[in-house]
Amino acid sequence: MNKWNNKSKIKAILFVVILIVVCVCSFQLIKPYLPHDYGTTTGNFMNRQWIVELNGELYFFEDNEDEEGLYKIDNNGRVIKISSQRGICLNAVGDYLYFCKLHGAGENDQIVKMKKDGSENQILFEGDMRLYFIVVDHTIYFGYQPEAVESSSIYSISTDGTDLKKTNLWKDSSLQLLLNPQMNQKDVDFSETDYTRTNMQIKDEYIYLYQVPEKATREYDKLYRVKKRGTEAEFLADRVTAFNVTEDNYLYYAQLNEDADRVTISKTNIETLESEQLIEMETNGEKVLWLDVAADKIHITVENAGGYFLDTDGTNLIKVSDLLDQIED
Repeated sequence: MNKWNNKSKIKAILFVVILIVVCVCSFQLIKPYLPHDYGTTTGNFMNRQWIVELNGELYFFEDNEDEEGLYKIDNNGRVIKISSQRGICLNAVGDYLYFCKLHGAGENDQIVKMKKDGSENQILFEGDMRLYFIVVDHTIYFGYQPEAVESSSIYSISTDGTDLKKTNLWKDSSLQLLLNPQMNQKDVDFSETDYTRTNMQIKDEYIYLYQVPEKATREYDKLYRVKKRGTEAEFLADRVTAFNVTEDNYLYYAQLNEDADRVTISKTNIETLESEQLIEMETNGEKVLWLDVAADKIHITVENAGGYFLDTDGTNLIKVSDLLDQIED
């Protein structure tokens, strides 16, 4: 009887070991498809990432010389200054904020990491950076041009500042593939078409991007969405200067009117293609450069005029400098 019990115990132990091995192998197989912790959204990634949401609070930069710094709007609507540092490409992962601190010619740019309250400020990297920057899990991907190298490439560094290395990603828009693992490099190769990858955004099976006009003034472009490699093109809007495709399936875009003195901010449901105009702004001939969306707010960057906030339903337009006047001493 004892001999039989020992055999049963051995069989049971072997079964448990085999089960553990199978589970570990299965986890390794599905691991690449598990959700990642992204520091920004696809849309904001291509709009300089002026704002980011973290635990329901909105963090944003202001680059006006008198008020430059990092701020947040807390859950009670209060505006609080976090840091006097001015940056761009704002990412948030866990309890930490990450951003690029850009300097002038002859000075090194920096990757900065800090707690969401502004404490534990760290410089993770210094060098000649390019404005391609995203945090994925525990890794930062960014554009960098080392000294004595003629062109920039995509590099990565750990969020603790170690393990700097060149990646096998191709430049700028290829970082979109990190946010859209269902796509591959061939899907976004438009070298044989008249589309431009400038501000290209990927959402589900579609790629949203500009078509270069015959006489490209770069003041505005026609906005299309296409499927893989530029097929099945759908025209969306004309005279577009900035756009953002959000995770909740809306396309926000800015259009310059024919007299080039006013800008319209609109949004389109990308599932139904139903559109609505949110607001018309007088911009004195200046165009909208960037549209960032987070926490039910749109951050609108107008050339030579600074930033504005607008609710995603088209209400409560306010200039960022006026919002900062509400900070209590």
